[in-house]
Amino acid sequence: MPQPRLLLLARSAGVVGGLAWLARWPLTGDGSASTAADVAWWVGLVALAVSLAAYGASLVKVGWLRVVVGLALPVLVWSVLEVLRGEGDGPAVDGIAGLVVLGVSVAGLVRGRRTGTGTHTR
Repeated sequence: MPQPRLLLLARSAGVVGGLAWLARWPLTGDGSASTAADVAWWVGLVALAVSLAAYGASLVKVGWLRVVVGLALPVLVWSVLEVLRGEGDGPAVDGIAGLVVLGVSVAGLVRGRRTGTGTHTR
């Protein structure tokens, strides 16, 4: 069973990172790099790395395996994004990835606030 604190950290960091990468997308619309776009990319990268590490760590119970999965998930997602960036527009790929993580994180935050009433929720 996932740990609530790790999931809260993952979802909150996912919202911040997703918003940062989504905000970066229009800032790089003309292809030129700006300072605001660079800051948004780095803030989003750090927040999304924290989010993915927390999501990965929440998937397992064993301590050493939690560390391994927590480190592996961000690296796996990063490698997939690098492949997609090579085929397309980098800021667009980042913006779409930010939108996906933002949607998953917000859905998790909304769903996480609901409380069940049956015995299966204990």
